[in-house]
Amino acid sequence: MTLIVNEICAYQGLNKTIVVAAADQLIMTPDGKQVRRKKLFEIPYLRGTVSYFGLAEVFPDGRRQDLSAWLPAFIREHSAIADFETFAMRLREALHGVVPEAALRNNPSGFHISGFNSHGLPDFWFLTNVGHFEEFQYRCLRARYGLPESHFLGRDAKNLGWDGRDPSSVRNSQLQTYRNGDIRAHVAVWNLLDRALTELTQLPGHPRFRRPTTPAEYGKWVKFKFEVIAYFYKKWATKQIVARPIDVCVLDKGFE
Repeated sequence: MTLIVNEICAYQGLNKTIVVAAADQLIMTPDGKQVRRKKLFEIPYLRGTVSYFGLAEVFPDGRRQDLSAWLPAFIREHSAIADFETFAMRLREALHGVVPEAALRNNPSGFHISGFNSHGLPDFWFLTNVGHFEEFQYRCLRARYGLPESHFLGRDAKNLGWDGRDPSSVRNSQLQTYRNGDIRAHVAVWNLLDRALTELTQLPGHPRFRRPTTPAEYGKWVKFKFEVIAYFYKKWATKQIVARPIDVCVLDKGFE
């Protein structure tokens, strides 16, 4: 299994924003072995990242290959792509050529694509074969990937006040989180750790505690929370399906 997380943190509308992507490295092989593989990769020419959950292998020309090796090659070979939508569509097309329909019918598979678009606005795109998510289970698995969708600018940003034009239309500090994989512990622990830090900052006396104030500090905070979750799995879960090391990528705008 796995856990991947993306956060879009708007501090002053969409003019001052942090986009964070994080993923663990634990993968279960078909024969039941645990191996460590990267699941999060930068897309440097788009100022973005892509990460994956679920199915961790592809079959180009019928030969098995780790997705952690195939995906970076795809990124390198498509450096002429200029936007997230085109990247997601090309990725979908390529995957249909290397993932058998039988494999998709029996395995959830999905990709998070996030970062800043050509207008400097944060966005999050989702590509998956999952038809429905219920009670922490992926259901209605399709034999082909659906069309990729913008879940931030195309959907969720409207609930934060986004008017479709003015970055300042998103008022105050806002946070949008996207997660996939085994998200149960993320749901149970993530926000509790945020609240614990808030309570620490309100304690009187010395030493004083403070919240992260820079993109680098925020990235370290995300990694810390992720590692706490991984520790829960290591020490107290009957099966460890999320594990260190944790990869984190932080992109920002307006913090210069």
